[in-house]
Amino acid sequence: CEGLRAAITINVTATPALPTIVTPVTYCQGATPAVLSASGSGLLWYNAATGGVGSATAPTPTATAVGSTIYYVSQTINGCEGPRAAITVTVNITPAAPVVANPAPYCQNATTTPLTATGTNLLWYANATGGVGSATAPTPSTTAVSSTIYYVSQTINGCEGPRAAITVTVNVTPA
Repeated sequence: CEGLRAAITINVTATPALPTIVTPVTYCQGATPAVLSASGSGLLWYNAATGGVGSATAPTPTATAVGSTIYYVSQTINGCEGPRAAITVTVNITPAAPVVANPAPYCQNATTTPLTATGTNLLWYANATGGVGSATAPTPSTTAVSSTIYYVSQTINGCEGPRAAITVTVNVTPA
């Protein structure tokens, strides 16, 4: 005997699109990275392109080791999880300080030339820390007897290295 028929309603929901991301994310070695972010609903974060269990908490990359790491994020809408978007986080090495040589002492009121250093994308500073660097090498003044320290750094792949010091000495001109 056949019984009564029951109606079954099936709702087909579209698979959500990829969440909106910004990639690549680049840091310098030793920097303090920010928590990764994406725009979407019900985001789930993964360490692999497939499989695994997603986390609702966005990861914070580390910048201790040089190299690239790929993180994945999906969004879930109406109970349907969409595909995973890949976010590549690259950590670039912090370059060494540029190579410098202290110039020979100048005599007071002598003619000087701009300071030099060997490196890439040099930035010149008046202080050991802080301030805004200049791409133009300074030309020391010799009007006063003094010992002045100038600082220079180099920048490679967007990472600025430590500053090297150049000491310029101006001696009194003998009578």
